[in-house]
Amino acid sequence: MPREVWLEGAWLLGLWTAAALLLLLSVRRVMRRWPEVAYALLQAGFYALPLGLLAYGLRLMLLPEVALWRTEPPEVLVWLGTQVVSAPAEGGSAQGLVAVGQLALFVWLLGVAVRLASLGVRWVRLRRYLRRCRPAPPELAAEVAEMAERLGLRRPVRLLVGGRVPFSMGGRRPTVVVPEPALSDPQARRPMLWHELVHLQRRDFRAQLGEELVLTLFWFHPLLWGYRRRLELLREVLCDRAVLAARIASPAGYARLLLTTLLQAQRAPELSLSLLRKSTLKQRMEAMMQPVQSLAPRRVRLLLLGALIGLTGLLACTDVPDTPVQSQTEATTAQAAGKVLESPEELQGVVMPELIGGLQALYEKIHYPEAAREQGIEGRVIVSFVVDETGRVRDARVVRGVHEALDQAVLQALQEVRFKPAQKDGLPVAVRMALPVVFQLGENAAK
Repeated sequence: MPREVWLEGAWLLGLWTAAALLLLLSVRRVMRRWPEVAYALLQAGFYALPLGLLAYGLRLMLLPEVALWRTEPPEVLVWLGTQVVSAPAEGGSAQGLVAVGQLALFVWLLGVAVRLASLGVRWVRLRRYLRRCRPAPPELAAEVAEMAERLGLRRPVRLLVGGRVPFSMGGRRPTVVVPEPALSDPQARRPMLWHELVHLQRRDFRAQLGEELVLTLFWFHPLLWGYRRRLELLREVLCDRAVLAARIASPAGYARLLLTTLLQAQRAPELSLSLLRKSTLKQRMEAMMQPVQSLAPRRVRLLLLGALIGLTGLLACTDVPDTPVQSQTEATTAQAAGKVLESPEELQGVVMPELIGGLQALYEKIHYPEAAREQGIEGRVIVSFVVDETGRVRDARVVRGVHEALDQAVLQALQEVRFKPAQKDGLPVAVRMALPVVFQLGENAAK
């Protein structure tokens, strides 16, 4: 793969990661006053970051030899077909790259396997925990059914009693678990139930499973873990605000309830949605003190996600085609033999030059330099040249090079070939052309 493609990929992915980091750091100022907007931004960024990686990986698979931009666009209109000059790798460079790639794949698969095993263990522990819980009394189940109806939940909610930490989980059978002490204290029970039912209404359990899937595939990206922690906190903040907005509890009373639950809590069940930790309790209480404001979170989230995904596609998939592309400049050069035709207006009605012997004749004259082969150098060279009225090549220059040895190999080959000159109105004319040549190393190369 050409060096400029790797450099371009590193620059793009670095830019995309820097933007994601900036979003993660700046959202702290937003989350206290507008947690809905902060949650929408973080959720959009969380999914856009791996989508950018996937989109660019797909682009490398489909167009491995084409850079997204050209640092110095060739000022030509007429292109010969792309030539690929390959050679068997020497000095272990290609084998080394293959070994590094295989090692990276092994490490990634190992990380995915560890993540899947961890999720499996957590899920088994959660199922065992639920089996140890008992069904709630009928009057408490009726209370939950009334709350679920007020929140617009369509599926019946199963209510269980057990442990010391309230939590909920969605899916086909929505479930809420409340601790034993809450049965005898309505002032504590109702805010707990409302909080967990809001989790079900928001489908937070499904969102958490989606995040687990992304983290399983992209476990190596530290920013995703930072996004995940912030999203967990914001989910709790939004449910806390929903409790206060419904006037189920006062801010002071609800804060005391959170503190009491924290002091009494054992370790929360795996895959639960509770977030009762000392490090986040202060942030939750500070958020509760802010005025409750609504900014249509679902609509904001969809708009932001669509915008970020669109930007991802723009950054990762925009391509400059390897077909005739040229600026509209009128760059002409006075030559002793006559004027060189370059602009679209000048080339109208011109019968373009033909390479004597075809492109195969040119290909046979381009040899992979030994120095570049030994050093494992490969890439894409673009050369601009003039085919004069006699069919000879002159004024050849490298528009974009890779290595001096590769550049000179192409320039030397052009001096050894002849063209049937271009014609306009039956007379031979000089025109400027361009030639892209891809040098690549490979195990089974013929040359």
